[in-house]
Amino acid sequence: MSEFEQFQAEKLKLDGYVSQKFRIVGVKEDLEGAWLDLEHPGGETAKLHLKTANARKYYVNVLLQQGRSKS
Repeated sequence: MSEFEQFQAEKLKLDGYVSQKFRIVGVKEDLEGAWLDLEHPGGETAKLHLKTANARKYYVNVLLQQGRSKS
């Protein structure tokens, strides 16, 4: 799988959670990527591991959009 295809797969996963109204509530970054903690308003939680640099850039944009919609 090319890096672009991997990015697309990770983006689809994150978009899927966001479309289900999950919010990013925690982030841990290390050399293996970013580990996102997601939480649904109903209390359900999920974790997502983003390995590609483009996916990590993308989650920051999602996080900024969440901040704008919250305020």
